[in-house]
Amino acid sequence: MIDRKEAKQQGLWIGDFLLKVSPDDMIIYMENEEGDPEFARNLQENWEYLKSRLVEEGIKGVLPEPEVVEGKIVVAKGTPPKPPVSERYELEEKFLPLLEEIGERYCEKLIKTLEKNFNKEDLRDLCRKIICAEKDEVIAKWFPAVPGVPGYNVWGDPLEPPGLKEEKKITLGENVYIDEKEKVVKAKFSGVVKLENFVLEVYPEYEIKGDVDFSIGNVYFKGKRLTVKGDVKFGFKVISEGEFILEGCTENKVHIEVNGDFFCKGIIRGEETFVKVTGNAEIKGVEYAVIEVKGNLKVENYLIFSKTLVEGELEATSGKGIIYGGEVKVAGNIKAGILGNESQTATRVFAGHDPDLIEPYLSLVQKKLILKENLMKISYGIMLGERLKEEGRMSPDKEKIWLKLREEYGRAEEELRSIREKIKDLEKKIKEFKTKVIQVKERIYPGVTVGIAEISMVVPEEKRGPLEFYLMADVIQSRRPEKDE
Repeated sequence: MIDRKEAKQQGLWIGDFLLKVSPDDMIIYMENEEGDPEFARNLQENWEYLKSRLVEEGIKGVLPEPEVVEGKIVVAKGTPPKPPVSERYELEEKFLPLLEEIGERYCEKLIKTLEKNFNKEDLRDLCRKIICAEKDEVIAKWFPAVPGVPGYNVWGDPLEPPGLKEEKKITLGENVYIDEKEKVVKAKFSGVVKLENFVLEVYPEYEIKGDVDFSIGNVYFKGKRLTVKGDVKFGFKVISEGEFILEGCTENKVHIEVNGDFFCKGIIRGEETFVKVTGNAEIKGVEYAVIEVKGNLKVENYLIFSKTLVEGELEATSGKGIIYGGEVKVAGNIKAGILGNESQTATRVFAGHDPDLIEPYLSLVQKKLILKENLMKISYGIMLGERLKEEGRMSPDKEKIWLKLREEYGRAEEELRSIREKIKDLEKKIKEFKTKVIQVKERIYPGVTVGIAEISMVVPEEKRGPLEFYLMADVIQSRRPEKDE
């Protein structure tokens, strides 16, 4: 049995070879500093004997062949322990900007992107901070924890792996989960992904406490509800797949699209501001903007110089309840407090107006009138030609023209027949829209154009409410309701 203490102090002789043990007991080696070829030959001839003796003495990690390491001839090596590996998450590229919140150097990448795309992309997109995930979208790769593996020294003593270092690491919130099969982290719901205080979480309902500006960037939200406490500044976008609540106002050139309901407690402003809503909308006021609502629209104060299209009902009776300037087209009924103003600003208000029906219908009616006029002219030309032919005064050239007129008359007559059929079909569909009404609670000023379905008229004088405009025998008439609603 080898005396360890003596072997470490004086070395260990096996045959003609003096073996030494490293201070950490991890290698046994021989020194051949001068590279003596005789020594090397002797070692080669006696290697099998030396190796078997080391094994007999209980040495672990005896090498199949000796190795030269830093001038030493190593004959046995211990196995160092493998430290454990902590569980970790690696964010997908889309979510890398979140690392800024825990001090990672993502700014360099952003700067390079800005330099590369300065003239190509809207900086409002490049600086955006709101990053959303869809339900079951992969947010990060998951690397499970790996336990440490014990090692041993040349004496066979076990070496325990070191413990894990105490370090801050990302933990998962309630709205994310691990897909163990794919080894990824996914979102339980659609929402805003945030990494705050080392917690990775998805928020289906999210609140922006200030304005949508360069500190936030354009917003592309997917979730249940988005709330903006401030304004949407000049040129910014908010695209929301979910309910959107705007507590402030908009500046010009703002673009808002909401796949859901929209509530605005401020004013939608700007000739180049556009708002499109697939659900219902409630807005305090609109100035100059373009508004499209597939559901119902409720306006608290006013619609001023707007271009508004509503597929449901429009109500503007609370607060000031004023509509003047611009054009308002509504497929359902309209209820308003005041239409127009004392200045007789051009104001166009239409109920029972479905653009997919009314606009093609009016276009076809116009084509019908033009075709009928053309047919009358062609018919007159044909009649003159027939008279010339009867009198024997038609030359070959005139006869060619006459034949072309007859051919054109047949073509126009067929087109007119087709247009009449299309008009008849559209009239059947428009019929239900003719029952819609425009209700005025307080007054309507002269100069206001009111329309129901395809029929319109200009109000010639001021009329006080309550008043209701309706269609009878294709004529717009007004009446006072029996009870003031």
